[in-house]
Amino acid sequence: MLFCCAINTDERDEEKFEKVYFTYKNLLFSVAKNIVGNTHDAEDVLQNAFLKIADNMDCIEEIISAKTKSFLIVITKNTAYDLIRKNKKIIRLESLKNEPVTDNGLENIIDNIAYSDLCYCIKNLASPYSEVLYFHFVYDYSIKKTAKILNRKPATVKMQLVRGKKILTDTLAEVYYEKD
Repeated sequence: MLFCCAINTDERDEEKFEKVYFTYKNLLFSVAKNIVGNTHDAEDVLQNAFLKIADNMDCIEEIISAKTKSFLIVITKNTAYDLIRKNKKIIRLESLKNEPVTDNGLENIIDNIAYSDLCYCIKNLASPYSEVLYFHFVYDYSIKKTAKILNRKPATVKMQLVRGKKILTDTLAEVYYEKD
């Protein structure tokens, strides 16, 4: 049963995982190859991405949906970027400490951490920031779409996103300074 033997799942999750795998493997391979640039590394990325996907099967409600496709692409992209960072010299967060909290500064920090660490930090933020940031970074939703889903005004979501990014930046800096 593909990767499912490596994780503890029930038979339904195994079937669901297989359907996800066979539905999206070619698309995700293309995404990975476009980022890493070669077949060998793309295969590694795909394998690692599907291991992460297997751990997060409960996040997938419908197999064929835009939400699922977006979720899987984000995991694959972040896994590819993780591989690239492992193969290159990683910029230490200390060099970003005094960088202003802008989208660019936060993106630089996010580019240098593992996807799982980002998700963990976002999930542990207080509401409403955790929801807004999760939709923004994990599902890559626009402010307008996030506002509609959360039944909030776009201006409110935008302000929560700005404030949440500041809190997330501080949280990530704390986590990584403690690790170093």
